[in-house]
Amino acid sequence: MADIALVDIGSTRVKWQVRNAEGEVLGSGANRDPAGCVRGLASMAREAPLTAVWLSRVGPGEREEAFSVELAAAGIDAPVHAVTVPANGPHGLRIDYAAGQLGVDRYCALVAARARCDAPMILVDAGTAVTVDVLEADGRHAGGYLLPGRQLGWEALQTRLTDRIAPREATQWPDDLETAPGLNSTEALERGWSLGLAGALDGLIARSRTAERADAACWLTGGDAYWLAPVLRAESTIFPNLVLDGLWELSRWEGAECAG
Repeated sequence: MADIALVDIGSTRVKWQVRNAEGEVLGSGANRDPAGCVRGLASMAREAPLTAVWLSRVGPGEREEAFSVELAAAGIDAPVHAVTVPANGPHGLRIDYAAGQLGVDRYCALVAARARCDAPMILVDAGTAVTVDVLEADGRHAGGYLLPGRQLGWEALQTRLTDRIAPREATQWPDDLETAPGLNSTEALERGWSLGLAGALDGLIARSRTAERADAACWLTGGDAYWLAPVLRAESTIFPNLVLDGLWELSRWEGAECAG
């Protein structure tokens, strides 16, 4: 297997990597739109042609269509493998979630976690939405939880308080979260929502650690994982690219299935 592209079209950003046959990351990036991603891939393809593109997409299908149009315009004719969620995945992964409702990004993260570890796992993906997925030691996905993410929660309340709080882009949050009570409405919302979200996640993580999953590790991924980890009471480990790691695993697994 030669160089392949891994592309995660999320609700807000498009993240990508190019890896060689050994899984080494040759290039990566994150863009707000599919066109920016394709420009990055085209630059990489000038060094060595891409043999395949593995794609995870959540949200409107128009973004995937726009990505395909941009690929064609850039002269990248590698086949695109758009991942869907089956009932059974690699490494013994089993999905009992309602058919058609588990996000492809969540599935890819579960695939990556299962490839790394066969112990119980709690996966928290902190992005536009925050998802919590529970994985049993035998590979069964035991379900999960959905919450609005930090930016989404901010936007929902800010629009009701426009006389006191200005709009904020996702890139305008401070690097470090101050935990003292805010002295104005912007600080109060910023700290109240962020700490409230962390507290809710701590509760969900604790609730997910049943007798059979008492020692379940908590893994964090997603764009907001780095601010979230220090304010969680639950011990956690950050794996920043679980969705792309899962796409890589699927490219190997489905390629082996086809070869077999």
